[in-house]
Amino acid sequence: MVLSGVGLPRTASASQRPGAIQHANVRQKQRKRSECRRQIDVRGHTRHDRSFGRGKLRLVSDTPKAIFVYGSLRRGELAHRQVAPLVSRIDRAEVTGFGLYVRDGLPFITEVRGGCVRGDLLSASTIEGADVLRHKVRAYEDDALYIERGVRARTETGDEVDAWVYVGRGPSKGNPQPHEQQWSSADDPLFRGGLDGIFAIAKRHFESVRPMPADMEGFWDAFLPIQGTYLTLCTVLERYTTLVFGPTIDPGERLRGLRGDRAAVEAVETAKPPSIEVSDSRDPGRRQRAPGRRSFDAWYRVRSNLSHRGKAAYTDFRIVERSIVGLHDTLRRLLSSQLALTDEARQRFAGGDRMLGPIYAQFRGPK
Repeated sequence: MVLSGVGLPRTASASQRPGAIQHANVRQKQRKRSECRRQIDVRGHTRHDRSFGRGKLRLVSDTPKAIFVYGSLRRGELAHRQVAPLVSRIDRAEVTGFGLYVRDGLPFITEVRGGCVRGDLLSASTIEGADVLRHKVRAYEDDALYIERGVRARTETGDEVDAWVYVGRGPSKGNPQPHEQQWSSADDPLFRGGLDGIFAIAKRHFESVRPMPADMEGFWDAFLPIQGTYLTLCTVLERYTTLVFGPTIDPGERLRGLRGDRAAVEAVETAKPPSIEVSDSRDPGRRQRAPGRRSFDAWYRVRSNLSHRGKAAYTDFRIVERSIVGLHDTLRRLLSSQLALTDEARQRFAGGDRMLGPIYAQFRGPK
């Protein structure tokens, strides 16, 4: 080529050749994509980008846009309310090549040849909404227990959709039990057989045992069954809050979440539990009461006093008895309103003949 004003020929440099320019453009695009990918950390959680939107959360879109859920995030299940405002469309769907298992009460899927799992396909109306929904589901599932993967889901109408799904981490660890193709919290053994067993034991206790001081002969024979029953009842509470708020959330934080939960507040009001006042065994000046906004905190404090540091409420039969009545009846009211039950099953679950309040009033007097 000839440079103007010089008149001397000069060969184009390597960086100016058309092919080299194209490669440079490709490298520039790759760098931009790499910078975008760095907005998400190694576990897949979105980071804050202070250079974007004055510190607002920057979400990086990635395909696919839908999320396949098969557990408590499904429509009608206990945790669906966590994502419902972000979801614009729900399709029933299934994924093949996976099997469904339950471990410690939590459902998970893992690769199984010829397997099939049914669930819901959650979609948002916009790309930004899909990012927010994905971030919310990630926070609920938590990468300590689940791994995000891309799958192909098939809807009831036969459409195939690329989707994110969360598979179990360490599927062979613990004691996983194979489950049917579809999971429901209504089938949880603690919510069904567990509560029925607690009701039967407590009913026999009120019919046959009178409260007694700890130094009276026969105290432990009378007290230990009701203490164990109450601790099991608190396990039902823990299972419920785990499914609602997420499996790795601190128990105390989950209980705090119930304070402003409308369904939980209404359950306490409807159950009309016996009143209790309990102090922290580590700090007697801190007292909690039920019924009220912090009823679940008070009932859980009774559990903590029974099991922590050798402390116990065994010197007062009354507080344990009243707590088991209040927590049992409240949980029945709460679960009946939140589990996916038929109207007939809902009535049986929380019918008057399944409540401890009337039995307590008959054998112990007014609440």
